[in-house]
Amino acid sequence: MKGFLVFSSFVPGKMDLRAGNDLTLLGSAEEISVYDMTGGDPNFQMEWPGGELSAGMYELMIDFPDGIQSLMQPTLYVDSGSGYNERECIALSFYAQQDRYAAAILLEKGAKALRFDPSCQPGRLTIGSVYLGYVSTIDNLGDLPVSRPHMSQAINQQRSLAALSLENGIYKIAEDKREYVFIPPQEPADIGHRLASLSTKPTFSIVVPSYNTPEPLMQKLLGSVTGQWYPHWELIIVDDASPNPQAKDLLDRLTDPRIKVYWQSENRGIAGATNAGIEVASGEYVVLLDHDDELTLDCLFELALCVDAYDADYIYSDEDKIDLDGRFSMPHFKPDWSPDTMMSTMYVCHVSCIRRQLLLDIGGLRSKYDGCQDWDLILRLTEKTQNIRHIPKVLYHWRIIPGSVAGALTEKPYVLDASRRVREDALQRRGLTGTVEPLDALPGYFSVNYHVRGEPLVSIIIPTRDNVNVLKRCVNSLVEKATYPHKQIVIVDNGSVDKTTVDYLRVLSESKVAVVVRSHTPFNFSALCNIGASHSDGDFLLFLNDDTEVITPDFLERMIGYAQLAHIGAAGAKLLYPNSNRVQHSGVLNLAKGPVHAFLGSAPDMPGYFVRNLLEYNWLAVTGACLMVQKTKFERVGGFDENFPIAYNDVDLCFRLHEAGLYNVMCQKAVLYHHESVSRGLDREDVEKTLRLKREMRALYVKHPKYFRHDPFYNPNLHPNGINFDYAI
Repeated sequence: MKGFLVFSSFVPGKMDLRAGNDLTLLGSAEEISVYDMTGGDPNFQMEWPGGELSAGMYELMIDFPDGIQSLMQPTLYVDSGSGYNERECIALSFYAQQDRYAAAILLEKGAKALRFDPSCQPGRLTIGSVYLGYVSTIDNLGDLPVSRPHMSQAINQQRSLAALSLENGIYKIAEDKREYVFIPPQEPADIGHRLASLSTKPTFSIVVPSYNTPEPLMQKLLGSVTGQWYPHWELIIVDDASPNPQAKDLLDRLTDPRIKVYWQSENRGIAGATNAGIEVASGEYVVLLDHDDELTLDCLFELALCVDAYDADYIYSDEDKIDLDGRFSMPHFKPDWSPDTMMSTMYVCHVSCIRRQLLLDIGGLRSKYDGCQDWDLILRLTEKTQNIRHIPKVLYHWRIIPGSVAGALTEKPYVLDASRRVREDALQRRGLTGTVEPLDALPGYFSVNYHVRGEPLVSIIIPTRDNVNVLKRCVNSLVEKATYPHKQIVIVDNGSVDKTTVDYLRVLSESKVAVVVRSHTPFNFSALCNIGASHSDGDFLLFLNDDTEVITPDFLERMIGYAQLAHIGAAGAKLLYPNSNRVQHSGVLNLAKGPVHAFLGSAPDMPGYFVRNLLEYNWLAVTGACLMVQKTKFERVGGFDENFPIAYNDVDLCFRLHEAGLYNVMCQKAVLYHHESVSRGLDREDVEKTLRLKREMRALYVKHPKYFRHDPFYNPNLHPNGINFDYAI
């Protein structure tokens, strides 16, 4: 069938790899090989039975048992008859496919030979079987009624064909160099049946505060509302004493009975005008809509589905922006409800749908926070309810206009002041003390540094064995650099026999610098941590690798500040590689390939996706290399699971803390060096450890099936293996 790509109809052919430059084989077993990439140009010659490959679309599938985080700029070089050259190289964009990783590739002239360059820098590579499957001729790339979600990402890197549009029910690929393309939803043919099947059919009151709104923008807003699939709504426009007669003229001409216009006698600002609309609203829910923005046509339908399923008090969705050329851009694919993220940044933003009675109960919006009135509202609202739902779909288009906050926070200085004050007010209201601190690396943003309550003792638990130089560096940094005075160092020695190590441990014990606990059992990180916890006197436990080194002197104060909060489970710290000063840990993502470190190898002051590398966000997991938890919470969930002796024990602990109703958080201003796995060696350094790692990952998801390929603090619209929160387009 012309124009129809069927990805599952071909049988992929197995390819052989012949190692070339900068590759040293370390070992192989069960079709898995581990290589040391010794230089900046490691490559494999790809070999296959038969002759040349014809022009067309192919899918390259490779087993990467350890995931693809060691791949930096993976590239496929094509020899179509003129030898390998930069003009015919393809930047590969891998996506997860069952147990493998795949990339769509376009061979415009076919291929006589192929060369796979996995990385552009030294590192460790674990690779298994390689397959290449034929998908379609080039002529059949016109219309795509059905497509694989990440096909366009790979195409985009080769021919800039990422744009998809919907025309007469057919999705089409077209030339476009943008990173993101919003695909308008198509109304289901059975929409009537779906609406009738709802057991609850709430009325939504869409409240719009209007002031001198240009007629073209108001017309677009009106079209986005009147075109809604869901029929039970009213639009309340409150004109806030607009002096422009043209803006009033359009509102005077409106005749739709579902649209109600109210006129303010004096300008009362955004909060005042919105409150006036809330007061006259008749719907069970209020949807907030700015006067120059637009709803997607399925917005109210999706909200109705959520209300019907969960009877939610507050619902928010993903959003994007409309740029100055009228194009959709800058999507924000958000995490599920994250209370600490909410104190760091107004991430929920649009669309916001709130139960009207709850709005009335908390007194609506407050004018003293105009510019951040919605942030203040949500902070107060979520102190009254935890029945909060996130719809991971773009349901709102936020228009960028000169001088608007949609363009940049620094466009309106009074907004910056209000953003600081709403959080200071929240701290006072919640009976907490802390400082709202500006980010030096990113003007306009603030983080919250909670002050430690009282003088709690923190026990720092450090498992070790025969690692005197590494351990000494760690302990010295704690004693000499860490400023928090109420700390207890508990070293769990796993059978050291090296004389210098044994002597050093004796000195630490006799000088009362540390409590030394000895365990001669086979290495089990979970068991060692549990032993350390049982010998600890602290109110808080910090599990710390012996190959870490303090950078920020107040890291303990900052971590305790979060760990002491009633809703917090584990608190993590930012860890840097010592030589490059690049990120080793900035939070753990639970992706399709399993738990991985976000922003791996990035600069420590790089903001990251919506400033996640700098602000205190909630994460599903943090690394056990530096993990703090209140002792009572640790004991409540049963401590570390000793069935995970080496890998994923920290992730399992974080999963259980989350299942207990707690939130894990990253303290991005608590920073240490991590001389990664100096103690034991990397889990991926040989085939046996790689296979063991796979077994332990399998056990993790057998125990926690709901987290298999699911991370509530990620977003399904992002790349399933995007450690940098890459778009899945």
